[in-house]
Amino acid sequence: MRSLAGALAAGAMLITSFGPGHAEQDTLLQQVKKNGVIRVCQASYPPYNTKNPQTGEWEGLNVDIVNEIAAFLSVKIENIDSSFSTLIPSLLTRKCDISAAATYVTPARAEQVLFSTSYASDTKVAFVPVDSPIHNYEELDKPNVTIVTRSGTAEEVFAKRFFKQAKIKLTTSDATQAHMLDVAAGRSDAAFAGRTGGTMFLKQNPNLKLRLIEDKQLDPSRFALMVPAGEYQLQQYLNVCLQALSDSEKLQEITSRWLN
Repeated sequence: MRSLAGALAAGAMLITSFGPGHAEQDTLLQQVKKNGVIRVCQASYPPYNTKNPQTGEWEGLNVDIVNEIAAFLSVKIENIDSSFSTLIPSLLTRKCDISAAATYVTPARAEQVLFSTSYASDTKVAFVPVDSPIHNYEELDKPNVTIVTRSGTAEEVFAKRFFKQAKIKLTTSDATQAHMLDVAAGRSDAAFAGRTGGTMFLKQNPNLKLRLIEDKQLDPSRFALMVPAGEYQLQQYLNVCLQALSDSEKLQEITSRWLN
């Protein structure tokens, strides 16, 4: 098994091999190390990113991964509260150095930012009240049905493409799983969400009385960290760190802690 130090040393050689011309375009990694702080955009999607209501601190699978990356860099973390609709603008305006939100890798996003290698995946599903007569996506996609999802997410893009007749309603609230709360309150017929986060949210809040539609997997997608466009050295550094965490089985340990 390759050691963490060995993997990072190999990554450093790859980073420096780009040459001075390329390095002039990639300054963020050096800035982070010089400042001693990495600014991290966070958006709520348990169990990957969630803000502890008692401590006010961010917790979750992605948070633990970034903690390990910050340790590799020997820098502190400054978490920036964000929403999924503001993640990319925050990267483009350099409000954040990286995004650690559970973000799907999509072609549209790849036109604006750089992705790290993937570390997890999820699918999209619809949640309805337990007494709903709707049991599949054909029954859900009707003109008199309102499906709510979060603004600025891959769920929004897919729902607008997949559902041809149902009304798609967007929520911009930063509250955890606000779209599922909307359905539980009777304001919408269904919530379109990530399967893992939505299922775990229901287990933690059984009083909501929702169930997922057990029809078929929709749009399986990979998660990755995001960095500003053009910051290839920082992207490479993240990739080396993620590989080192995988090789040492630390990534598997973190994943099991939060998903099992």
